[in-house]
Amino acid sequence: MTNVTGDYTDCTPLLGDRAALDSFYEEHGYLFLRNVLDRDLVKTVAEQMREGLVALGAADPHATLEELTIDSFESVDEVAMHDYVKYDAFWNNPSTIKVFEQVFGEPVFVFLSTTIRYYPSQAGSEEPSFHYLTPFHQDGFYIGPNQDFRTFWIPLIRTTRESGGVALADGSHRRGKRDHVLNESFRRFGHPVRGIPPTEVSEDEHLLHSPWSRETSSSFMRTCATNQFRTCRRTRASCGCRWTPGYSPRNPTAASTQ
Repeated sequence: MTNVTGDYTDCTPLLGDRAALDSFYEEHGYLFLRNVLDRDLVKTVAEQMREGLVALGAADPHATLEELTIDSFESVDEVAMHDYVKYDAFWNNPSTIKVFEQVFGEPVFVFLSTTIRYYPSQAGSEEPSFHYLTPFHQDGFYIGPNQDFRTFWIPLIRTTRESGGVALADGSHRRGKRDHVLNESFRRFGHPVRGIPPTEVSEDEHLLHSPWSRETSSSFMRTCATNQFRTCRRTRASCGCRWTPGYSPRNPTAASTQ
């Protein structure tokens, strides 16, 4: 299954209700939250992303966040980009930690590694290629051994139905771990990426996607996730972190900056 069939449910009203939050997460495998993050902090990270793309020669120095475009994913030094985005200051800000603790209901530890993403537009391309996106996957396949972490994903440029964004298969976590096989259509650092074949996501695991503002976020882990992308002009930029209960043993990924 690859087509979006519904919108996320806004879980923001559930914050403060431990039983309701846990019940929704156990049934659906995600929490979708709106306007819970500090607007200025998120904008600062977004501007750092823009400044990094400009400094690396990938973007027009006069472009605003809303106008930002890059020519190709490969033209950006992914390792160098991490020097420009001060994401640790954002994730570990008391206001952000408060949101994490509201979601988990207890103190948390934020992984030292952060995923940052910047995707070019395919508008006008005769043969659009989305090989740099991530296929259907469960984060727990890539990260372990403990599976008590959650992924927290936010857009740094607002997304629309045309620009795409993260899509989740509602309730797909309930079937447990899926097989991840090499997919030649998706590549990272020149190598094929492992993912879940779309045929392994059933029709009753509805694929959800909604427009996101910069203050919108989603928490998930075991749910099957993928990227939706359209051929509009907008560039997409985002970042995500993982965090665990504060008492959880630190796995190698949690303690590494890579």
